[in-house]
Amino acid sequence: MRVVRSARGAEVVEQDAVISVVLRQPGAAGCLFDVLAACLAALAGGPRLLILGFAAGGVIAPLRAMGWSHPLRAVDLDLRGETLFRELCGEWCGEVRVEQDDAARWLRRRWRARFDGILEDLSVTEDHLTTKPEVSLEILPSLMRQRLRPGGVVVTNVLPVAGLGSEEVLERLAGTDRRGLVVDFEQWENRLLLRGDGLPSAREASRRIREVLRGIGSSQADRLSVRSRSWRPKSR
Repeated sequence: MRVVRSARGAEVVEQDAVISVVLRQPGAAGCLFDVLAACLAALAGGPRLLILGFAAGGVIAPLRAMGWSHPLRAVDLDLRGETLFRELCGEWCGEVRVEQDDAARWLRRRWRARFDGILEDLSVTEDHLTTKPEVSLEILPSLMRQRLRPGGVVVTNVLPVAGLGSEEVLERLAGTDRRGLVVDFEQWENRLLLRGDGLPSAREASRRIREVLRGIGSSQADRLSVRSRSWRPKSR
């Protein structure tokens, strides 16, 4: 893990991939973390949020700038990035509790916990490819869905997976859901998958997400599109 500092904060880099952008003050990062935050702020049905894959908390600055003042919980196997986060963001970040654990194990142990929004931002680097870990494809889709409160949303950062086509990756990450929303970007190969019983139409979701992004002056407000996606039903 390499830290590249600037006047605004720092970037956390693994090999050639930026895995977190940490700002010294709440505001727009001007990158994917703005959109991750906007999906939660615009679509989560209440204040209880969980972040799986904290890195150095790149989603916190835009989320706080969007007016999200509620306590946040996060889980990550590697807490090296939390030290940087506390250094740069500790004075203003509010209550952010980060626990060191495997995401699936953490969710299984807290079988009574329910959340209004769950962000799944897990990644691993294999042969210089930043990709999704196996747990994201096999176990987490159903575990996260079971931990949603009514009206809640799961937001998954979708990355390429070797040996799988892009639509097959989406289907694996969708778990047992028959439909969801996909956020596509002009400048990144990343996509976002949104799941939950209370999701609005793609058009309405796009409007809400863009409105939140414009509210913090994010350049990403006009660089995304939202579409509906459906899959064949799977047995539970």
